[in-house]
Amino acid sequence: MKINSIKDIGTGRRFPKRFFAVVISITIIIAAFVVLSNADNAAKDTIDIIRVRPSEGISANTLVTENMIEKYSIIQKEYNEDMVTYDRRDEVLNKYTLYYLRGKSPVFADQLTTEKPLKNEWLYELDEKNEVLTLPYNYLNCGGDILTPGDVVRIRVAYNVTVTGSTDDYPGFAAQEEQRKLEVLFDKITVRDLLNGKGHSIYEVYKEVLKLSEEQRQKVMKSNEFMENILPKALILEGTK
Repeated sequence: MKINSIKDIGTGRRFPKRFFAVVISITIIIAAFVVLSNADNAAKDTIDIIRVRPSEGISANTLVTENMIEKYSIIQKEYNEDMVTYDRRDEVLNKYTLYYLRGKSPVFADQLTTEKPLKNEWLYELDEKNEVLTLPYNYLNCGGDILTPGDVVRIRVAYNVTVTGSTDDYPGFAAQEEQRKLEVLFDKITVRDLLNGKGHSIYEVYKEVLKLSEEQRQKVMKSNEFMENILPKALILEGTK
């Protein structure tokens, strides 16, 4: 057999492999082109939604104003029906946030309410048969514990009385002496709130802090001003008449 004929046979056998390799390469290129083309079309198909503008976010129970929101475009695939589109911003403005909204995050319809947050909201839940009573309170004299709303406590009262009695040393004269009395004023009564030295509700102080982001909250709670504002000076109690 001639050498040239052997070379021709070898070339013919390798041809199908090369052909299939070329076909596969072309298929991959076409598939990649189609994927990129679809991605490009999807990127062009966008929806404008409302996003939180401040990087620090919006605190809970805050009235939403124009400067707190901004328009932000997302692709159709990322859109959720609960997101508020920018053309519906009237549904967001002048509403109150139910909780803290993270900065640069989409605004959802269920994050807002039209109801104005109530101060001392426990007053609106007070049983009609009950009343509130404010008493001075020193946590150091009460074992060092700081009470919280909802705690049930027993309260004793100490007072002086003048006792009059006869005496053997001076017949016909009545002797008087001061005696210290200690009685249970309330065997069981519910703490609804505490007041600080300024007469402000400590419950409301905590509520305002909880509106903040985690980072802001930690910073505020370490401040001396916050510690002074949560130092109780009086108890607000709920009990029957």
